[in-house]
Order: sequence, then structure tokens, then C-alpha cells
Amino acid sequence: MQNLDISNSNLKIENYINFNIKNFLRDLFDLLLRRNFYYLKYKNFFKKQNYPIDLVLPSKGFSDQERKKKLNSIKKIEGKKILCIGCGNGFELLSWLKFKPSYIEAIDIFNYENSWERIKKFINKNNIKTKIVFSQTDLLDLDQEKKFDFIVSDAVFEHLKKFEDAINFSKKLLNQDGVIYASYGPLWFNYGGDHFSGRDNEENGYNHLLLSEDEYFSYYEKNVGDTNYEIKNKGSGGLFVKENLFSKKSGNEYMSIYKKKGLIPKYTVIEFCPIGYKLIRSNTKIKDKILEKYPHLDIEDCYLKTQIVYLKKSIN
Repeated sequence: MQNLDISNSNLKIENYINFNIKNFLRDLFDLLLRRNFYYLKYKNFFKKQNYPIDLVLPSKGFSDQERKKKLNSIKKIEGKKILCIGCGNGFELLSWLKFKPSYIEAIDIFNYENSWERIKKFINKNNIKTKIVFSQTDLLDLDQEKKFDFIVSDAVFEHLKKFEDAINFSKKLLNQDGVIYASYGPLWFNYGGDHFSGRDNEENGYNHLLLSEDEYFSYYEKNVGDTNYEIKNKGSGGLFVKENLFSKKSGNEYMSIYKKKGLIPKYTVIEFCPIGYKLIRSNTKIKDKILEKYPHLDIEDCYLKTQIVYLKKSIN
């Protein structure tokens, strides 16, 4: 699978570089109203997360562009070097260009060669100063002598099976004053934490936690589509299940690992899953089964969908 080019031919470069009035107005509304409202409403929503939380959102109210702006406010991106872990098709990298980094190295364990070639042609044709280099490689196989000002990742940390090794290695690649930015979810214990369960019926959103191995395999075979369908319509969810690409950690476990590795959160946003929250609260049978099978969990772990973190090295 990892040698097969799984580029999404439906993606369009202009969607990532052109001004979009709808996105602009949405971000302005979020900035002025929605995030302030949610800050007050959900300030104490999560009580069992043992780390500082700056903002809780019930759904996307912190867009990709706003996340980059936040990173830029923590450390200026212009003229700096970025490592992007799990770049996928790579089109989202184009939204970094307005911040004028000098260099972006983008890696992924899957093959997206056709998409990467399209981006490289666009960069060359438009004489863009930022250099972007793509490679199909594992993070742990990079030259550890390389140094970056930023290590960035979207929707990847939940797929790192050797998560502690990846974080430890990332820290080695990061300059002393550098920043790691990562957004990841749905987390494993959340509704649809396998990026698959619940696609047929909301009541099955926790199948990855509750079914036996044989039952889950049958459920997977019944609901998975072909490669093109999974890529274009389901965010490659079925492919992740097939390769078992999940770190399978709770929110507290992720944050505990950062602390253990000497990384300090400078800003943390978490999103909860409204569907999971409603299902867990209304279906005590599902709730009880999960807590019986996973006694280390608190029930709020089952609707903690996403973490968005900005991490820096501790001084000592």
C-alpha cells in the first residue's frame, strides 16, 4: 500500500492560495464572537484532563489559517525552516507561503508523488522563494543532524504507532527556541477514533473499542470501500485501519509524554465531539461497556475529539 501512489486528483491548488471571502468572514466571526463565547461556556467542561487548557470548542472554530497565525504569534515564521510531518498530498503546505518561511521539508510514509509534482511545478512556475522538498520517508529515518525552527503536523500524531520515539526524535530536530505545532484527532477513545467506526450508523461509533477482533474485522470488511473511495470520500480512514496506524492514546497520555520528553505547552486547544457526547450521555449501555473494558479512562475521554498544541523545549 505504501508504494502505491494515492494522490487525490480532485484537489485544486487555487483553493489553497486564493482569497476566500467566506473563510475570511468565518474566521472574523470566530475571532470576535464564537471563540469568546465558547471560552466562557466551556471553560470547565473537561474536569479530568490533567494539563492547562486555553480553549475548548465543540466543533471547528479554530481554522487552519487561524492556527498558523497563532503559531506565528508565538514565533515568527518568516525566514525560518519548517519540517512538516505527514504532509499527505501537500496542498495544505501552500497556505504556509503567506508567512514566508525560507524552507519547508515535507515527509509522509505514503506515496503522493503526483500531487507533490503538481506542487513543485507550481512553485517553480511562480518563482516562489520558499523552497519545498518532498520525500516519502518515516520521521525516524531522517538525518538527526538536521535542525528546524518549526515542526508542524496536522492529523498525524494520532497515527504514530511509535509515538514516544517520534516525539523524542522531533525534539532532537528542533532548534532550542523552536516550536512544535500539532493538531490531531479524533483521538482513539473518542467516537470514531479509528476514523472508521460509525460511518454506517452513529450507534456504532465506538465499535473499535467494544467489538472483539473478529467482530471488528467483519464490521470493517462490510463497510470499507475501495482505495479510491477511501481516499476521496473518507479521508483514507479505511486505509489507516488496514495498516493499523494508530497511537491509541488518551488526551492525558499525550500530554504526559510531552512533559516526560521535556516539552512545555505554550497554548492548548481541545475540541469535543458533539455526536460522541450525546451518544455517551444517552446510551448508558455503551458507556458502561467502555468503562468496564477500559478502567483507566474517564468517560470524558470518549468525547475528547481533538488536541491542538504548541510546544517548546523546557529551559532546563
